[in-house]
Amino acid sequence: MKKEVVVIGLGYVGLPSVINHVKNAHKVIGFDIDKRKVDILNKGVSHLDTVSDETVQMLKEKGTLFTYDEQLIKEKDIYIIDVPTPIDKNKIPDLSYIKSAVDLIKNKVKRGSLIILESTTYPGTTEEYLVAEFSKLGYHIGIDLFIAYSPERIDPGNTQSQSVKIPRIVAGYTDKCLSQVKDFFGSHVSSVPNLKTAELAKIYENTFRLVNIALADELQKISDNLDIDVGEVLEAAATKPFGFMKFTPNLGIGGHCIPVDPYYLTWLMADRGVETPLIDIAGKINDSMLDYYLEKIKDLTTASKKDFTEMNIAVLGVTYKKNVADVRMSSVISLIKKLKEKNISIVAYDDVMHPYSTSINETVINLDQDYQQLMQYDLVIYAVDHDVYEEKKKLIMDKSRLFYDLTTV
Repeated sequence: MKKEVVVIGLGYVGLPSVINHVKNAHKVIGFDIDKRKVDILNKGVSHLDTVSDETVQMLKEKGTLFTYDEQLIKEKDIYIIDVPTPIDKNKIPDLSYIKSAVDLIKNKVKRGSLIILESTTYPGTTEEYLVAEFSKLGYHIGIDLFIAYSPERIDPGNTQSQSVKIPRIVAGYTDKCLSQVKDFFGSHVSSVPNLKTAELAKIYENTFRLVNIALADELQKISDNLDIDVGEVLEAAATKPFGFMKFTPNLGIGGHCIPVDPYYLTWLMADRGVETPLIDIAGKINDSMLDYYLEKIKDLTTASKKDFTEMNIAVLGVTYKKNVADVRMSSVISLIKKLKEKNISIVAYDDVMHPYSTSINETVINLDQDYQQLMQYDLVIYAVDHDVYEEKKKLIMDKSRLFYDLTTV
């Protein structure tokens, strides 16, 4: 049955959520407090590299409303919360966006509304921030108001994952809440016994990746010490058809998920007096890789007649991931800042980064396939293997006086 749906938060999770629900024939309102973002969408233009302008125009043609007007989201059937859940500089969870979203809708829901939290967070959040808050207002959860948790699963930049229906887990505060959220999402849904199980499952998915990437990082250091090509080691191990999953070392995990979510779990456990040494050391290994590769870059330049601090360096690719315009927590940005602290001249190029996606203070320009200009630099650091660069990688290498590939380390 067609529902009136409000999606709160129009970022990398929220806007795709709007698209999915419009495709399922629901009437959707996309809400965001960022007026600039809303105005851009209402012009039929996408602010995300993962969503085309044509898709936004399709949404508008189907009657989708983008707004920052709170009065327009009153008394709807479904409220979906897709807001950021970051950490602060001390790696402490910041749930202020969830709290603000709840404050926004708590006087706007109607009897019978279903509220779904999709943001990644620690076990207990849905009960603490949603169930408890709406219960205080006199609602009987599972009777006249329904609350559920169903974490997003997206893989930006992966076109294969976008072409298939990704299974999602759902949990409700009561059986009736679960029934409501299952009916709403329909197929490709796996029921989870309770809210905390679903919350922990999502955290574990990303913690699993952090720990395994840290192991690959350690393999990088071992291989370097033994003068073995780590890539060849990984390719050899990957021939095993069972019991092995390939993870690759890197400069440092970026984005808004893997570098963040595990710390929601370690913070919660520390508060409960439980140690998480494996997760802790994985985080430390990840944090250490920037300095490790900085030293490798420095060693590479020792044969140059120029002092390392006097070199002109070009960095090719600054986003956190291949074929993604997002620069949030990009380790390449951190590398650039480290190099600038040494007063090294840096020019950063990225032909994928969306102009709206960043507030970084670094100047990032497009190469526009003018590879000849790379010859002016003493060193080219190939940091992100966007397809637009991979297609011309040999040419880029040929035009570089000194070339260091961070994508195959």
